[in-house]
Amino acid sequence: MGGQGRCRGGRGAVLTLCLFAALGAASGFYERGSNVVAIKDEKQFKKEVLSSEHLWVVEFYREGCGYCQLLTPEWEKVASNLKHLVKVAAVDTERNRQVAAKHHDDANPIQGVPTIKLYIPSGKPGRPRVVTYQGERKAKAIVSFLTSHMPDHVSTLRKKDGSYDRWMADTSTPKVVLVTDKGETSATFKALSSEYKGRLRIGKVLKKDQETFQLFGPEQLPALLQLVEDGDGKLLALMGYDFSKGRSYAKLSNFLWDCEREWK
Repeated sequence: MGGQGRCRGGRGAVLTLCLFAALGAASGFYERGSNVVAIKDEKQFKKEVLSSEHLWVVEFYREGCGYCQLLTPEWEKVASNLKHLVKVAAVDTERNRQVAAKHHDDANPIQGVPTIKLYIPSGKPGRPRVVTYQGERKAKAIVSFLTSHMPDHVSTLRKKDGSYDRWMADTSTPKVVLVTDKGETSATFKALSSEYKGRLRIGKVLKKDQETFQLFGPEQLPALLQLVEDGDGKLLALMGYDFSKGRSYAKLSNFLWDCEREWK
Protein backbone atom coordinates (compact mmCIF):
# COMPACT_ATOMS: atom_id res chain seq x y z
CA MET A 1 0.00 0.00 0.00
CA GLY A 2 1.92 2.97 -1.27
CA GLY A 3 5.22 1.42 -0.17
CA GLN A 4 4.17 1.38 3.48
CA GLY A 5 4.25 -1.61 5.78
CA ARG A 6 1.81 -4.26 6.81
CA CYS A 7 1.95 -6.70 9.68
CA ARG A 8 2.26 -10.31 8.58
CA GLY A 9 2.43 -13.34 10.79
CA GLY A 10 5.55 -15.49 11.02
CA ARG A 11 8.19 -12.85 10.30
CA GLY A 12 10.36 -12.03 13.27
CA ALA A 13 11.49 -8.47 12.58
CA VAL A 14 8.09 -7.34 11.34
CA LEU A 15 6.33 -9.20 14.13
CA THR A 16 8.37 -7.28 16.68
CA LEU A 17 7.14 -4.00 15.21
CA CYS A 18 3.61 -5.36 15.06
CA LEU A 19 3.64 -6.17 18.76
CA PHE A 20 4.90 -2.85 20.09
CA ALA A 21 1.40 -1.38 19.99
CA ALA A 22 0.24 -3.84 22.63
CA LEU A 23 2.48 -2.12 25.15
CA GLY A 24 0.92 1.30 24.62
CA ALA A 25 -2.63 0.45 23.69
CA ALA A 26 -4.42 -1.51 26.36
CA SER A 27 -7.86 -0.47 25.12
CA GLY A 28 -9.37 -1.59 21.83
CA PHE A 29 -9.45 0.46 18.65
CA TYR A 30 -12.52 2.51 17.72
CA GLU A 31 -14.36 2.41 21.02
CA ARG A 32 -17.69 4.09 21.77
CA GLY A 33 -17.73 7.70 20.63
CA SER A 34 -15.69 7.02 17.51
CA ASN A 35 -17.07 7.90 14.08
CA VAL A 36 -15.67 4.60 12.83
CA VAL A 37 -18.24 1.79 12.70
CA ALA A 38 -16.89 -1.32 14.42
CA ILE A 39 -18.05 -4.40 12.50
CA LYS A 40 -18.66 -7.17 15.02
CA ASP A 41 -19.80 -10.14 12.94
CA GLU A 42 -20.75 -11.45 9.50
CA LYS A 43 -24.44 -10.66 9.98
CA GLN A 44 -23.69 -6.99 10.59
CA PHE A 45 -21.23 -6.94 7.68
CA LYS A 46 -23.81 -8.29 5.25
CA LYS A 47 -26.62 -6.05 6.50
CA GLU A 48 -24.72 -2.77 6.68
CA VAL A 49 -21.87 -3.03 4.19
CA LEU A 50 -23.00 -5.39 1.44
CA SER A 51 -26.62 -4.19 1.24
CA SER A 52 -25.98 -0.44 1.34
CA GLU A 53 -26.56 2.20 -1.32
CA HIS A 54 -23.66 4.14 0.19
CA LEU A 55 -19.95 3.69 -0.29
CA TRP A 56 -18.41 1.78 2.61
CA VAL A 57 -14.70 1.64 3.32
CA VAL A 58 -13.40 -0.97 5.74
CA GLU A 59 -10.05 -1.21 7.49
CA PHE A 60 -9.03 -4.74 8.41
CA TYR A 61 -6.65 -4.52 11.36
CA ARG A 62 -5.20 -6.32 14.34
CA GLU A 63 -4.72 -4.63 17.71
CA GLY A 64 -1.21 -6.03 18.14
CA CYS A 65 -0.02 -4.54 14.85
CA GLY A 66 2.18 -1.46 14.98
CA TYR A 67 1.28 -0.36 11.47
CA CYS A 68 -2.40 -0.56 12.43
CA GLN A 69 -1.67 1.58 15.49
CA LEU A 70 -0.04 4.19 13.25
CA LEU A 71 -3.05 4.23 10.92
CA THR A 72 -5.63 4.62 13.70
CA PRO A 73 -5.50 8.45 14.12
CA GLU A 74 -5.60 8.90 10.34
CA TRP A 75 -8.56 6.56 10.10
CA GLU A 76 -10.38 8.55 12.76
CA LYS A 77 -9.74 11.72 10.74
CA VAL A 78 -11.15 10.06 7.62
CA ALA A 79 -14.30 9.07 9.51
CA SER A 80 -14.72 12.56 10.95
CA ASN A 81 -14.09 14.35 7.64
CA LEU A 82 -16.51 12.10 5.76
CA LYS A 83 -19.21 11.82 8.41
CA HIS A 84 -22.60 11.28 6.69
CA LEU A 85 -20.86 11.07 3.29
CA VAL A 86 -18.99 7.75 3.37
CA LYS A 87 -19.49 4.90 5.83
CA VAL A 88 -16.11 4.31 7.47
CA ALA A 89 -15.71 1.00 9.29
CA ALA A 90 -13.16 -1.35 10.79
CA VAL A 91 -12.86 -5.09 11.37
CA ASP A 92 -10.58 -6.61 14.03
CA THR A 93 -9.23 -9.66 12.19
CA GLU A 94 -8.44 -11.49 15.44
CA ARG A 95 -11.85 -11.05 17.03
CA ASN A 96 -13.81 -11.38 13.79
CA ARG A 97 -11.99 -14.06 11.87
CA GLN A 98 -15.04 -15.06 9.80
CA VAL A 99 -15.52 -11.56 8.41
CA ALA A 100 -11.80 -11.18 7.74
CA ALA A 101 -11.58 -14.58 6.04
CA LYS A 102 -14.55 -13.99 3.70
CA HIS A 103 -14.53 -10.18 3.19
CA HIS A 104 -16.32 -10.86 -0.13
CA ASP A 105 -13.31 -10.18 -2.35
CA ASP A 106 -11.98 -13.63 -3.25
CA ALA A 107 -9.79 -12.30 -6.05
CA ASN A 108 -7.78 -10.16 -3.60
CA PRO A 109 -7.23 -12.01 -0.32
CA ILE A 110 -5.99 -10.10 2.70
CA GLN A 111 -2.21 -10.65 2.83
CA GLY A 112 -1.51 -8.52 5.88
CA VAL A 113 -2.87 -5.74 8.04
CA PRO A 114 -3.88 -3.02 7.85
CA THR A 115 -5.74 -3.58 4.60
CA ILE A 116 -8.30 -1.08 3.34
CA LYS A 117 -11.13 -2.13 1.04
CA LEU A 118 -13.88 -0.09 -0.60
CA TYR A 119 -17.34 -1.62 -1.06
CA ILE A 120 -19.00 0.29 -3.88
CA PRO A 121 -22.71 -0.29 -4.67
CA SER A 122 -22.97 -2.05 -8.03
CA GLY A 123 -26.74 -2.11 -8.51
CA LYS A 124 -26.74 -5.81 -7.66
CA PRO A 125 -28.14 -6.33 -4.14
CA GLY A 126 -25.57 -7.80 -1.78
CA ARG A 127 -22.82 -7.76 -4.41
CA PRO A 128 -20.88 -4.48 -4.26
CA ARG A 129 -17.78 -3.88 -6.34
CA VAL A 130 -14.71 -4.22 -4.12
CA VAL A 131 -11.56 -2.13 -4.55
CA THR A 132 -8.42 -2.44 -2.44
CA TYR A 133 -6.88 0.91 -1.53
CA GLN A 134 -3.17 0.99 -2.34
CA GLY A 135 -2.36 4.65 -1.71
CA GLU A 136 -0.74 6.72 0.99
CA ARG A 137 -2.01 6.09 4.50
CA LYS A 138 -2.75 9.69 5.31
CA ALA A 139 -6.23 11.06 5.86
CA LYS A 140 -6.03 13.61 3.04
CA ALA A 141 -5.03 11.02 0.44
CA ILE A 142 -7.60 8.50 1.63
CA VAL A 143 -10.42 11.07 1.66
CA SER A 144 -9.57 12.17 -1.88
CA PHE A 145 -9.60 8.58 -3.12
CA LEU A 146 -12.90 7.81 -1.41
CA THR A 147 -14.78 10.86 -2.66
CA SER A 148 -13.70 10.04 -6.21
CA HIS A 149 -15.28 6.57 -5.85
CA MET A 150 -18.60 7.64 -4.33
CA PRO A 151 -21.72 6.65 -6.29
CA ASP A 152 -23.26 9.61 -8.10
CA HIS A 153 -26.99 9.39 -8.81
CA VAL A 154 -27.35 13.07 -9.67
CA SER A 155 -28.59 13.33 -13.26
CA THR A 156 -27.19 16.05 -15.51
CA LEU A 157 -30.15 17.53 -17.40
CA ARG A 158 -30.02 18.98 -20.91
CA LYS A 159 -32.77 20.19 -23.21
CA LYS A 160 -30.60 19.52 -26.24
CA ASP A 161 -30.34 15.75 -25.79
CA GLY A 162 -33.84 15.28 -24.34
CA SER A 163 -32.62 14.21 -20.89
CA TYR A 164 -34.36 17.15 -19.22
CA ASP A 165 -37.74 16.40 -20.79
CA ARG A 166 -37.50 12.68 -20.01
CA TRP A 167 -36.52 13.41 -16.41
CA MET A 168 -39.38 15.86 -15.95
CA ALA A 169 -41.89 13.49 -17.55
CA ASP A 170 -41.29 10.84 -14.88
CA THR A 171 -43.62 11.72 -12.02
CA SER A 172 -43.08 8.57 -9.96
CA THR A 173 -41.02 10.37 -7.30
CA PRO A 174 -40.50 13.95 -6.12
CA LYS A 175 -37.61 15.80 -7.72
CA VAL A 176 -35.25 18.68 -7.06
CA VAL A 177 -32.86 20.47 -9.38
CA LEU A 178 -29.44 21.80 -8.46
CA VAL A 179 -28.51 24.76 -10.67
CA THR A 180 -24.77 25.30 -10.54
CA ASP A 181 -21.64 26.38 -12.36
CA LYS A 182 -19.69 23.40 -11.00
CA GLY A 183 -19.41 20.47 -13.37
CA GLU A 184 -18.39 17.86 -10.81
CA THR A 185 -20.93 16.70 -8.27
CA SER A 186 -19.82 17.46 -4.72
CA ALA A 187 -19.35 14.68 -2.18
CA THR A 188 -22.32 16.03 -0.24
CA PHE A 189 -24.71 15.73 -3.16
CA LYS A 190 -23.32 12.32 -4.10
CA ALA A 191 -24.11 11.13 -0.59
CA LEU A 192 -27.58 12.70 -0.67
CA SER A 193 -28.30 11.04 -4.00
CA SER A 194 -27.47 7.68 -2.42
CA GLU A 195 -29.51 8.36 0.71
CA TYR A 196 -32.62 9.36 -1.26
CA LYS A 197 -32.22 6.89 -4.11
CA GLY A 198 -35.64 5.55 -5.07
CA ARG A 199 -37.37 8.18 -2.92
CA LEU A 200 -36.43 11.49 -4.52
CA ARG A 201 -34.46 12.32 -7.66
CA ILE A 202 -31.82 15.01 -7.90
CA GLY A 203 -31.11 16.64 -11.24
CA LYS A 204 -28.33 19.06 -12.11
CA VAL A 205 -28.40 21.95 -14.57
CA LEU A 206 -25.10 23.62 -15.50
CA LYS A 207 -24.79 27.34 -16.14
CA LYS A 208 -22.74 26.73 -19.28
CA ASP A 209 -25.76 24.95 -20.81
CA GLN A 210 -27.62 28.18 -21.45
CA GLU A 211 -30.59 26.58 -23.18
CA THR A 212 -31.47 24.60 -20.05
CA PHE A 213 -30.14 27.17 -17.56
CA GLN A 214 -32.52 29.82 -18.88
CA LEU A 215 -35.48 27.72 -17.75
CA PHE A 216 -34.49 28.64 -14.20
CA GLY A 217 -32.20 31.69 -14.34
CA PRO A 218 -31.52 32.00 -10.61
CA GLU A 219 -29.83 35.20 -9.50
CA GLN A 220 -27.38 33.35 -7.27
CA LEU A 221 -25.60 30.03 -7.63
CA PRO A 222 -25.87 27.39 -6.51
CA ALA A 223 -29.64 27.13 -6.35
CA LEU A 224 -31.58 24.08 -5.21
CA LEU A 225 -35.24 23.97 -6.25
CA GLN A 226 -38.13 21.61 -5.69
CA LEU A 227 -39.89 21.22 -9.03
CA VAL A 228 -43.36 20.35 -10.27
CA GLU A 229 -45.30 21.13 -13.42
CA ASP A 230 -48.85 22.45 -13.48
CA GLY A 231 -51.53 21.00 -15.72
CA ASP A 232 -50.41 23.12 -18.66
CA GLY A 233 -46.80 21.94 -18.46
CA LYS A 234 -45.57 25.15 -16.90
CA LEU A 235 -42.58 24.74 -14.63
CA LEU A 236 -43.16 25.64 -11.00
CA ALA A 237 -40.66 25.93 -8.17
CA LEU A 238 -42.45 25.33 -4.88
CA MET A 239 -39.49 25.76 -2.58
CA GLY A 240 -35.87 26.82 -2.86
CA TYR A 241 -33.13 26.03 -0.39
CA ASP A 242 -31.44 29.03 1.26
CA PHE A 243 -27.71 28.30 0.99
CA SER A 244 -26.96 31.16 3.38
CA LYS A 245 -28.12 28.79 6.14
CA GLY A 246 -25.24 26.47 5.40
CA ARG A 247 -24.26 23.63 3.11
CA SER A 248 -23.98 20.78 5.57
CA TYR A 249 -25.30 17.35 4.77
CA ALA A 250 -27.81 17.57 7.63
CA LYS A 251 -29.32 20.89 6.52
CA LEU A 252 -29.59 19.85 2.88
CA SER A 253 -31.04 16.50 3.86
CA ASN A 254 -33.70 18.23 5.94
CA PHE A 255 -34.68 20.27 2.88
CA LEU A 256 -34.93 17.15 0.73
CA TRP A 257 -36.99 15.43 3.40
CA ASP A 258 -39.39 18.40 3.40
CA CYS A 259 -39.63 18.16 -0.38
CA GLU A 260 -40.42 14.47 -0.13
CA ARG A 261 -43.07 15.08 2.53
CA GLU A 262 -44.62 17.97 0.57
CA TRP A 263 -44.87 15.83 -2.56
CA LYS A 264 -46.69 13.08 -0.68
